[in-house]
Amino acid sequence: MRTIATGLLALALAHGSAAAQTAGEQAQILRDFQHRVAEYTQRHRCLDMFPEATDAATPAPRIFTPPVAMVFRQMIARTLAERDGVAAISGVGAYAHATALEPFPSLELHDFPRVLADALPPLPAALEYRLIRHDLVIRDKELNIIVDVVRNAVGPALTVIR
Repeated sequence: MRTIATGLLALALAHGSAAAQTAGEQAQILRDFQHRVAEYTQRHRCLDMFPEATDAATPAPRIFTPPVAMVFRQMIARTLAERDGVAAISGVGAYAHATALEPFPSLELHDFPRVLADALPPLPAALEYRLIRHDLVIRDKELNIIVDVVRNAVGPALTVIR
């Protein structure tokens, strides 16, 4: 029974149809996001001081956990539904899928839509949100890498370039 419940939850999260049950739960998920961003930022500073600590076994950051990704998709969908979502995200590129710890594709350095920047939690100065086609990414500006990705954060119908 537990396996079935876990499978249904994973399916709901994969399709983005699950919703945070209460405002308190959503607030806790966003606090977890902020905590993970702070951990990444602190770790990044440590690696700057001791670069030899980084190797091929260094794991990718897990900032966008499934609950965080779900809440971000909801926030983006709500924001775009309240405004003209198609026009709000014009300029989204045609790059395939973003991957964590990969260099940020230079052709994708479009301005991040102000309507989304205002709706999402703030990031430290060294990080920024970017869109790569339908994916929302956190970009480390200093290292020019993709820190983490929310796949299909912006639906394909909303990414029409106008």
